[in-house]
This record gives sequence, C-alpha cells and structure tokens, in this order.
Amino acid sequence: MDILQQLLMSVKGVLETEKAEKERCERNGDSFNLFTSLNQSTSEIIHSRMIAELLNPKGTHGRGPLFLNKFMSLYNFEFAFDIESVSVSTEFDIGPISKNFTSGGRIDILITDADNNALIIENKIYATDQKNQLLRYANYAKSQKYNYRIVYLSLDCHEPSEFSTGKNPKYDYVLFSYEEDIIPWLDYCMQVCSPEGTLFSSLFQYSQCIKELLNLMNENNKKAIIEIATNEKNINSVLALFNNEHSIKKRIIEDFVDKLCTKAEEMGFETDVDEHFGEYAGFISFSIPSQSDKWALFIGSDKKNAKDVYYGIYLLNDKKTTIKKADLPIIPHLWNVFEQEKNCPCGWSFFWSQSGEKYSGNWFDWYNNETLQAMINGELLNFIIEDIFMPIQEQNVFKILNQY
Repeated sequence: MDILQQLLMSVKGVLETEKAEKERCERNGDSFNLFTSLNQSTSEIIHSRMIAELLNPKGTHGRGPLFLNKFMSLYNFEFAFDIESVSVSTEFDIGPISKNFTSGGRIDILITDADNNALIIENKIYATDQKNQLLRYANYAKSQKYNYRIVYLSLDCHEPSEFSTGKNPKYDYVLFSYEEDIIPWLDYCMQVCSPEGTLFSSLFQYSQCIKELLNLMNENNKKAIIEIATNEKNINSVLALFNNEHSIKKRIIEDFVDKLCTKAEEMGFETDVDEHFGEYAGFISFSIPSQSDKWALFIGSDKKNAKDVYYGIYLLNDKKTTIKKADLPIIPHLWNVFEQEKNCPCGWSFFWSQSGEKYSGNWFDWYNNETLQAMINGELLNFIIEDIFMPIQEQNVFKILNQY
C-alpha cells in the first residue's frame, strides 16, 4: 500500500470514529438542539437576534458589557462604545431602497451610542448579496455622521461581492466568520457563565448549531486528522491533494452531471449539456419532445465554477408569454421563490438544500464541500429526480404549457 492510500485509510478511520460518536449522541439524545428542532438553524434573522441579544449590555443574559467588550476585542476597532448609552437593534430600517440603489434597506444588527459610534453587522448565512447592500449601509452611516465600521459576517469569511460593495468602494469593512470569530467568542461567553445555568445551556446549543451548519468535527477527531496530515511521511501526499483540489472537485461534478443526465434520459427526457459546464457559465437543458418543442427545464449558472446554480422552466423562443401562477401545475419549491421573468414565466429557484426551502442551505455552490458531499451520497440527485423531474413528468407540465 502506497503512502497516499495509507493516508486516506488513516483519515477514513477517524471519520468512522466521528460517525460512530454522532450516532451515539443521537441515541442518547445529546444531539437535541432547539435551533435545529425548530427549523431555525439557517435563519439569518434568528442568528442576528441571538447575536444582538448577547451583544446588548442590557440583554437578558445579565452579564452587562462582558460579551460586547469581548466581541470588540476580536478586531482592533478604532472606537470603544460608551456602555451606558449603547443601543442594539436588529432589522434596523433605514428607509426604502432608492431607484439607484444607493440608499435604504434594513441593517441586520446596528449598535450605536451617544458618542455617535456605530457598528453595522451584515449577517450572511446562505442568502446571496443584494445590490449595493454594503454601499447603502455605508452611505447611511455617513449621513448620520457616525464613526462607524461595517462587519461582514459569513460562515466561511468570504469577501462580499462587488454587487454588494459597489465598484471601488470608498469605505472599509471587516470580515468576520462564524468558525474563526463567533464560535471562539461563544466559548468565551460560556467560560464566564455557570455550567448549570440556562444561559450556558443556550450558548452551548447555539454553538453546536453553528458547528453543525459548518459541518465541523469533534475537536479531538479534528486534531487527529491534523496530526495524520502533518506527519512527515504524509505531508507530500497532502500537498499533492491540495494542489489538485479544483481538479478533484471538477471530476466529482462531472461524474454527478453524467449520473443526472443518465437518470433523466431513463425517465424520457432529452438532455443537452453546454461545453465546459461547471467550469464556466453554462446550462443543462432537459426537454420532452413528445410533450413540447417550446419548453424545457434548465439547470445552470451565469457564473464560472458553478456558483449560484439555479433551475427553472424556460421558453425556448423569445416570444413573451404571460402565465398566471394560478394556472400553473404545482412543482415544489419553484413557483413561489422568485418572480416570473420573460423567458422563465414559471419562476425559478436556486438550489438550497434537501428541504428546498429558501436560504436553507448552499447547494447553489457546486464547488462547496457540502454540495459535493450531497452529490456523492445521492441527496442532490434524489432531490432533482423526486422534486423536479417527477412532477414535470407526471403532471405533463410541458404539454400544459404549450397552450400559452
């Protein structure tokens, strides 16, 4: 057995241990979590409210400014809040969005004080950036003459898009992540709480909710994998995997698309895949000629590397068609997500998660590890077959649309 195979076998052993531990926790009830049980683990509003309550010195946690001060210490902010006058708001309304998208909107978390200091937190779980979102918040802060900072909080510390910041933004923002900033901050919050108290239990459950979102391992198992990967005999193999990460992910996507098209053809669809789909902007079309030569299902993205992958039913010609939603066949997750458009009069949707609910996951990013895992274990394939292909086929959707 060569070094790479030995490495993979060692890592597999740790993963099996992790799986066994999770199964034991589920049997014992240790996996119970209010956030996930109430289906709120991906709700940005719920996360914002939880974080805001902890940041509020007057919050029900009873720890005064401790949590806020620790949060502020995560970055060298140029100001310190006057604790006595701090005000914390969520979903703060800054007016209607202007036609040129330079003002208005709602700020996820806004912290201000009597000295005109302000911390603006934009909280991103799975939602995509809105047009000029950070620019609008910066313009609001300037209009109020705030001494301000914008925090862009995301699961993985990614940069906001130019779509959100505007071109060449003349303001600063700070990147925070749930993994590198929020979890350590919650660990600190728990350290200053009584382990027997309700606050500690709530903080622990919230931290576990975030770890589940991030698909984080048990700390001991994480350390075990790091030890294996950084072992002198394994390091070259690990670096080789890193160097080929994109190619490996690309191969997983290609294999998935092959399986998807094969299954579609078995169900009576004709498929057409754009060249270099998954690497550059492109689409896969699924049609049923016996039902219609005007309508088809599409899956694809306008961006390279399969970012923001979405699906819908589209008109193959440029003829403008008006269809009332009440007249449409019901396909789960599709009609009520985004508005009808000229060539997509039936609406469209990003891929979210197995539930199909808006903002419930990030299956729209096909190079994301969670999405790749869903491709490998069959979850994404089953979702497309059961929630998209089968309703279209069984309800003769294309045939019904022919009358429009």
